[in-house]
Amino acid sequence: MFYFSLLLLGLLQIFTGKLFVSNIIFLFKKKNLLILFIVLLFLCLFLISGSPITHSDSLDYHFIGALNLLKNGHFYKDIMPMHNNLVSIGEIMLALGLTLKSVEFGGILQFSSLLALIPFFWKENSKKLFLILILTCPITFFLVSSPKPQMLFCISTFLIFIFLSKIASSLTNYQLKIIFPIVILVLSINSLSKYSFLLSSILLGSFFLYIMFSKKLFIFSIISVIFVFSVTFLPFWIFRIENFQTPLINLMQSPLPINIYGYQSMHNLLSGGSISILSIFFPKNTLEFSTSYGPLIALLPFMSNIKILKFKKEISIIIIFFISVFLFGSNLPRFLFEGYLWIIYLVSININVKSICYKIFNKLIYIQFILIVPILLFFIINIFPGSLFNDYKKNVMIKNANGYELAQWTNSKLSEEDILLSTHRSISLFKNKTFSNMFTWHTNKKNKNSKIYYEFLKEEKVNRILFYGNELNKQIYSKCLGEELYYKKDVGRITGRNPMTKSPRYNAWIYELNFNQLPDCLFR
Repeated sequence: MFYFSLLLLGLLQIFTGKLFVSNIIFLFKKKNLLILFIVLLFLCLFLISGSPITHSDSLDYHFIGALNLLKNGHFYKDIMPMHNNLVSIGEIMLALGLTLKSVEFGGILQFSSLLALIPFFWKENSKKLFLILILTCPITFFLVSSPKPQMLFCISTFLIFIFLSKIASSLTNYQLKIIFPIVILVLSINSLSKYSFLLSSILLGSFFLYIMFSKKLFIFSIISVIFVFSVTFLPFWIFRIENFQTPLINLMQSPLPINIYGYQSMHNLLSGGSISILSIFFPKNTLEFSTSYGPLIALLPFMSNIKILKFKKEISIIIIFFISVFLFGSNLPRFLFEGYLWIIYLVSININVKSICYKIFNKLIYIQFILIVPILLFFIINIFPGSLFNDYKKNVMIKNANGYELAQWTNSKLSEEDILLSTHRSISLFKNKTFSNMFTWHTNKKNKNSKIYYEFLKEEKVNRILFYGNELNKQIYSKCLGEELYYKKDVGRITGRNPMTKSPRYNAWIYELNFNQLPDCLFR
């Protein structure tokens, strides 16, 4: 209801504001399609951001991480569920929404950050084309459609990049002394919200330090960095040391307690691999549509004039950023989004409107718009109404939230006292206290170090375990199970937000787990 009320208030302001009405009439008179396209795209992305949470990662740990922050007032202190130790201050956005009884609030905050782009791409029509390019980018759609804490922080680094490029050097020492700690604080928060932002924070922070040193503010800069570190990173590191005994070197390597057996494997999975160059321009298949930037990104380097060479420091930062992500970062193209925004800005302020590439871009951007808008509208029509009507939300979740049907059936069978071990990752959908079986992906039961996980299950008195699939697979727990308590045929299917996701229905089993016999029962 909070989101619905917000929407109504916004519409009321729109339709009662004389200035807005006169501007709309002006737009139609002038037939300024670019502005109309931008307004349409912002409206579509706004509605998408306010849709029910159906993204897999969000249903796994983002949402339940926000719930934990509200209930306990601190981050996770336990080794399980493993993914929950990825939860950081980024989930505070979701937690704020939950206090207002609005699960959509985190997504709306993500969307609102896009509004900060308008002042930089509004004056000339050529710049408006770049704004349309950003808004129609498939990665933008992905980030807005999920409360995953990334879009807001990408935009904040974009604003800092512009500030350092255009404004910082012209400020007085007094102004720099005020702004420098604030920028370093923002970059630190970005890094703590998501570990991948550490790269951009180091690059932009180093750029600002260079400016401060050139102004002979070396000592002030160092003191400011130490102070900001003391109020941001230091408490987080102390928390990790106290609860996971994580050494200092590991704290700098990963947001996970990789000193604990299994977490290094998880870290390698999340950060391993390399980005396919082709996947940046084209999705591998229709299921991965929202993981690419589209082919128009290839035209960007060829549309600028010679003046862009004056931005040597900025170009160097972009090059270092991309090389570092390709060599050391994740294999997911969305982690290039910050550099993507930086490139677009530099090209937009150094555009050569007479170049052949720009003329091609000027035509193809409309084609991209025509291709993307129907996809956005399809998402809105099928998912957004779930935020307005509870009855429709159930249908939305069944069709688009992986594991929803399975969780609903499981919830109907468990008593309040039961504690569940789930082989399905969407643990936030279960009403009972639930732990994920995903730790078995990163551990080997034959390794004696893995016993800490089974001892943990024993301490938590996990007495129920959920299996699902076409055939019953008891995995490593066959000797630790009691009786079969519940079974249902065709309980659910693997679903997703992509309409191309089709799969047969699977069955489900709930067994009694003899937690008192752990871990000995595994080695009989």
